[in-house]
Amino acid sequence: MKYFGSWLKVLLLCGMFATAGGLMTSIPPAHAADNSSGDNVQLTLSPTSVHVDLRPGAAKTGEFKVVNSGSRPFTAKVYAAPYRVTDEDYNPAFTGGGAQTQISRWIKFSQNEYVLEPNQVVTIRYTINVPRDIPAAGQYAAIFAETTGDEDRGGTVITKKRVGMIVYGETEGGSTRQSGELASIDTPWWQQQAPLTAKLRAKNSGNTDFTVKSKLIVKDFFSGATIHQTAETEHAVLPSTTRAIPLEWDGARVGLYNIEFRIDMLGNSQTIQRTVLLMPAWMFAVIIILTLTFVGGVMYALVKKLRTKKKKMRLG
Repeated sequence: MKYFGSWLKVLLLCGMFATAGGLMTSIPPAHAADNSSGDNVQLTLSPTSVHVDLRPGAAKTGEFKVVNSGSRPFTAKVYAAPYRVTDEDYNPAFTGGGAQTQISRWIKFSQNEYVLEPNQVVTIRYTINVPRDIPAAGQYAAIFAETTGDEDRGGTVITKKRVGMIVYGETEGGSTRQSGELASIDTPWWQQQAPLTAKLRAKNSGNTDFTVKSKLIVKDFFSGATIHQTAETEHAVLPSTTRAIPLEWDGARVGLYNIEFRIDMLGNSQTIQRTVLLMPAWMFAVIIILTLTFVGGVMYALVKKLRTKKKKMRLG
């Protein structure tokens, strides 16, 4: 028992040093951010997205605001472009397109250029002239406001800046179809450093978009207490695409966690659980080595004790 106790003390002491070292190495360094703008030309647009119902043969009107939030006047032009995505991470493309980006050709503006003074807000109105033979499916476009470069005064080179709003259109009536599924949840059970990450994939097999609401809840594996939960996020999934939705916890430390995914899509809510170990590779290796050493020490002590006992029995 004395030999067993010595090994236990060594194991606990080494484990404490390993854990302390892991906590120190897991603290993220501080970084300074440079938010300066060399040309002082800044513009913003709101809202950043809009959903519209499209009635065949009818006109749909709307508006958005463009703000000069910088210290210099500028001229901005407004225009519409097709909106599509190129991969599951939803990197956007605003050229090309197809049957479901025709709406970009139906959008007309009250005027195409505006001069904005510093701190000025301009309300821009647009009309969507919907054809009578519109297909029964979702339609997608982006409306942009872009500086023209006319604010270049004194020979300074000005970088053009652009902000946009996504237009999600859905045809009224017809055979529009919302359907899809949760394709997968990618959560590595062993992660070596913060942030703790996970990725949902939602697949749209219909002909119009739908929204996925998701939330990540992290609980202590042993006590079940909630340690962290993210705010609920919403992501639109376009027809015939699969969208990867990342979820993460920046403040994760070394430990064993139960994580819950709460997902709401197409009128269905579900909760899915996974278990994740967050631990650096070196610490994991140290624990394995210490465990094997401890088990080996215990086995050695037991074998030695049995041999001593047998030897005494023979002598007796």
